Amino acid sequence: TLPPDFRCLYVDDDRFLQLTLPPRIFEDLGVPYDIASDGMEAVELIVTQGKEYALILMDNQMPRLGGEAATRALRQHRYPGVIIGMTGDPSGCVERNEFEAAGLDKCVDKDTDGVTQVVNYIRRL
Repeated sequence: TLPPDFRCLYVDDDRFLQLTLPPRIFEDLGVPYDIASDGMEAVELIVTQGKEYALILMDNQMPRLGGEAATRALRQHRYPGVIIGMTGDPSGCVERNEFEAAGLDKCVDKDTDGVTQVVNYIRRL
């Protein structure tokens, strides 16, 4: 059972995915969540506004501030929670490798298998 204050942040600039993935991942598990439209908004929510999230699900390729830079910024500000990258970048490509090295706890593909991995990860917490 998740702690009562367990909350997630979904970070992605794709409006369609904002409307489809969080409900599929978080609502089915009864997990409250917020949505940020890019890395800059995510950093502002956590660092500036002091919002607390146990888990962040972060896209990589976004305008203003991408997932790699946002993850680095959050880790530099000592964000203690879990950051899972969810990206369409193929395994082994430079962008994905740099994203994974930025401080992610896990990185999954932005597909059905990736969604399943995230759901299973949250269930194990």
